[in-house]
Amino acid sequence: MPTAPPEPVEPSAGVGDSFYPLMGNGGYDVLHYDIDLDITPSANALDAVTTLTAVATGDLDTFNLDFHGLEVETVAVDGVEAEFSRDGSEMTVHLAAAISSGAQFTVAVAYSGIPQPVADPGVPFFPVGWHRTDGMVYTVSQPSGAMTWYPNNNHPTDKATFTFQITVPDSVTAAATGLLADETSADGQTTTTWHMDDPMATYLAAVYVGDFERHEQQTDSGLLIRDYIPRDSDPSILRDLAVAPNAIAFFEEILGPYPFDVYGTIVTPFPLGFALENQTLSIHDRYGIDPYIIAHEAAHQWMGNSATVDDWSQIWLHEGFAHYLGLLFVADFHGQNIESVMSGEYRDLVVTGASPPGGITVQQLFDPNAVYRRGALTLHALRTHTGDDVFFDILRTHYDQAAGGTTNTELFLGIVYDLADAEAVSLVESWLYDPEMPGIVSGPTL
Repeated sequence: MPTAPPEPVEPSAGVGDSFYPLMGNGGYDVLHYDIDLDITPSANALDAVTTLTAVATGDLDTFNLDFHGLEVETVAVDGVEAEFSRDGSEMTVHLAAAISSGAQFTVAVAYSGIPQPVADPGVPFFPVGWHRTDGMVYTVSQPSGAMTWYPNNNHPTDKATFTFQITVPDSVTAAATGLLADETSADGQTTTTWHMDDPMATYLAAVYVGDFERHEQQTDSGLLIRDYIPRDSDPSILRDLAVAPNAIAFFEEILGPYPFDVYGTIVTPFPLGFALENQTLSIHDRYGIDPYIIAHEAAHQWMGNSATVDDWSQIWLHEGFAHYLGLLFVADFHGQNIESVMSGEYRDLVVTGASPPGGITVQQLFDPNAVYRRGALTLHALRTHTGDDVFFDILRTHYDQAAGGTTNTELFLGIVYDLADAEAVSLVESWLYDPEMPGIVSGPTL
């Protein structure tokens, strides 16, 4: 069962996110995570050491890490054992000698136990973090669950590169986000090493362990796509996944080159009920693989993973964009008229109603109507107003300016103003903030 993390008593430990003010930590910037996991899948247990390389952004005599559950055995800063204390999901490291602003340092945390997912107010339908179901170990951490399996600075504003070293019994397969760099076996155990050399938010890091087969395909440009499917799966799964290279090529035409070194999908052997765009290795439900879902998660590699919101209240910039891009791909894939598709989206919202995506609460973080559909209609309304050339220039500029970092609605509106006009900004703001939905008008087709 998920456990609800106790509220820490130190408000300054967070970065002040609108929805999660106590997530993340001030005083340092993480450059790299080295996560060494020795996993016993049958017991859902791990022995681990996570080493952070960071730079102090102020003078430090203490600093905090986000870490929930699990037993911490030792903490060492630059190789010297340090005292630590814990309060709920906050772990405070007490330094024997202060670290000066601008200095680089390492923190190695050794820990063990059985990770437990946490209840998150933004994801009421599923506990987030580390899971084991039907013998498969997997992580779905958006937005707060990364702290259930490794200590970190748990906010999208602090991206870092990653190395994963995963040791598991030879009888199972381990996979992680990033490129597979090495694989060795000894004494019935296999250790794989994975590198994520592009900046990644903590919630997008993922580890999977289970009875999988690895299959590979490529895009026309040579991008490796590696898919992990349950052993002895029906061949139709691979046929369904074969749409991914087409989706990536489609989005490259709109947004530019795919932002990472590799892509792929892992398919669960059980009903999951959703998909998640973990960076370079999305997780999909075997009963919910279709061109739209595959395209939606692939689109997130640009909009959400590379270009990431700096505050969780801005989530429409992930989900509204991915929904619209996914619908554009599916319309093209099936030869549909995008105007008809978006008119159908609008009619559905008129019936069901939708809060404005710019004014959601944390409980609406993944609201399909307010965030996904009305977010997508916001973009379609902008496109109708500006025409295709300007609209796609806006999308490309927005992505280019945020790639590898973070963004927000204010920055997006600034691009709309620069490349279109004040009227376009007002239109977008009406879709984002007005309680009543604006009217929809017909526009160009892709």
